[in-house]
Amino acid sequence: MDTRYLWLTVISCLILVFEDSLEAMASQDPSLRFVRTLLSVIGYTFRSVAAVGLLLVITPRNKRKFVLWIPCLINMLICITAFFTDIAFGFDKDYHFYRGPLGIVAFIVPIIYLLLILWNTFKHIADRSGAEKYIVLISVIFCLAASAADVLGGGIRTNEAIMISSVFFYIFLYSHDNRRDPLTGLLNRQAFYDDCAVFEKTIGAVSSIDMNGLKELNDTKGHQEGDKALITIGQCIKDATDRDSRAYRIGGDEFVVLFFHDRDDTICEINRDIKDRVSERGYSIAVGYSISDPGISLDGAIKESDRLMYEDKAKYYREVGKDRGVR
Repeated sequence: MDTRYLWLTVISCLILVFEDSLEAMASQDPSLRFVRTLLSVIGYTFRSVAAVGLLLVITPRNKRKFVLWIPCLINMLICITAFFTDIAFGFDKDYHFYRGPLGIVAFIVPIIYLLLILWNTFKHIADRSGAEKYIVLISVIFCLAASAADVLGGGIRTNEAIMISSVFFYIFLYSHDNRRDPLTGLLNRQAFYDDCAVFEKTIGAVSSIDMNGLKELNDTKGHQEGDKALITIGQCIKDATDRDSRAYRIGGDEFVVLFFHDRDDTICEINRDIKDRVSERGYSIAVGYSISDPGISLDGAIKESDRLMYEDKAKYYREVGKDRGVR
């Protein structure tokens, strides 16, 4: 479905490319006034369609409502009035194009969609730290710059710019999804390895987190309940971590948080918060952390946090009086 919405955007842009070329030809012949009006209506309408298509790509499935199409439909209805009034746009006696009082709607609607795309991207997709989130902003800036150049210079390259930016935007989203764990929505093992390589010098601390009792839960209540527990723990980690950290599910019931600072009190507070949130939801986790100071490599900090996490796990099983093998 995401790919279909991307195609909606790309095909709309292709229609706009042909529409712009044909409209430029029709503008040379006053006898083609009706054709030029029709082409202009198509152009203004499909700019909004292209924008809403891209918005639907980025919008979570459960929020893809018909209401998102309403601004696009309003814009189309306003543009259609050009056949019998100049409230949107028209042509003077010399066949020169002019914009009516509601002509600005054709520009406002795509901007509204653009702002919604930005909002949804930063809220649901872009990482909270790192440079990835700026890719979207740069794409938007170039789209706006192309639109401004089109308005000021009268070129016909805006639609090509929108289409190219949309494709790159989708590639960004696709690559971003490849870094995500499909169950919890956290970053995955490959993203963990990549980020450790890229941010090795700036990672200040590591927390290792492991669920207690997952095997027993799977054996007694089924893997669906086990998945539910992992999703819950992932959400608790998301809710507790801050903008200076990244959380990963690196496999099974194993989670890691990388901190881009070494503030011991903050890290301890976040770890306690994660434990408390998980406990309130009826589950248990073991946590260990280590500071990556100049005398300890990142790999050494990861091993140390793992060691402390296993100590915490062993303590849990001693307290509950269960065999460590049941995990």
